[in-house]
Amino acid sequence: MNLRKYPSHTLALLLFCGSTCNKEYQYISQEDEGYYTQNHFKLSSIESFEKTISMLESPDEISDFRKKLADRTKKWCTTDTEKNPDELWNNFFKEEIEEKIIKKLQQKHDTTLLKSYYDRFGKLLKAPTKENEKALLTSMKKLQANTTLMEAFKICIAEEYAKPKNIKVTEAILAYQECLYFICNKPDMLHNKLKRLQSYLLKWKKDGHKTGQQLWQSIQEEKQINKILDSAKFYRYEKNKQAIATSLRLLDQLANDLYSLSYEDLLSTLPHGITKLNGILYEIELKKTDDIKLLTSYLKRIGNFYTSINIYL
Repeated sequence: MNLRKYPSHTLALLLFCGSTCNKEYQYISQEDEGYYTQNHFKLSSIESFEKTISMLESPDEISDFRKKLADRTKKWCTTDTEKNPDELWNNFFKEEIEEKIIKKLQQKHDTTLLKSYYDRFGKLLKAPTKENEKALLTSMKKLQANTTLMEAFKICIAEEYAKPKNIKVTEAILAYQECLYFICNKPDMLHNKLKRLQSYLLKWKKDGHKTGQQLWQSIQEEKQINKILDSAKFYRYEKNKQAIATSLRLLDQLANDLYSLSYEDLLSTLPHGITKLNGILYEIELKKTDDIKLLTSYLKRIGNFYTSINIYL
């Protein structure tokens, strides 16, 4: 550009407009990136887990739970394969509450009343009698009277389980949660649905198909597809590529070990990456190679799993 032919005020205006347009373009680019890379599955808390670990804190709650327990336990234990509610509770208690909460509280507090409450709760699960209900209520009142211990307990629970990434989707949690929700007549089938998803992933591999990771890698390496990929809006951002790689890795991890993921992995990280991959496959829909067809089929079953737990990809 020949700057000499422009008057000074015109030159200043051109420079101002150029600067403004550049900032506007940067703003629009950042806005676009935010739109195409946003994780719509962010977790602040896990309601099902909070209900699983919460206490019965009133006479009405305890009485209502005892009645449901007396009625629903028979329907839970229909074959010899189901573990009794008290067995599932003991596993959950030892793994989560005793190891992570009580041992931590013992460093500064006398936890006798807390352990007494949980002992009484376990006995109610084993035998839902009015006597055990009364004993649990008495224990609860004594525990609530110790406000210092109760406050410390609630703080400890909040600190331990505040972040979904810190909570592993373990067998003890899922099995007890499934039973507890059944007793409360609010079926939670996450455990069974996860088992079915794992069976699908294992069968997919057993049938001789490439894994999701292998299919995606193969698709990206095809020269004709690679050119189309570069123009796909979801593919242009490195954040999305990383999210997709992580999600496909987590699916392989789930196939190998059902209880290796955290709640954040399962309910946030994994669906986020799969959604971005679905977006890319939709953009290159006209170029359907065998690998793209296979990957689309593979992801459809993953999507069905998430739909069944009310997460829509």
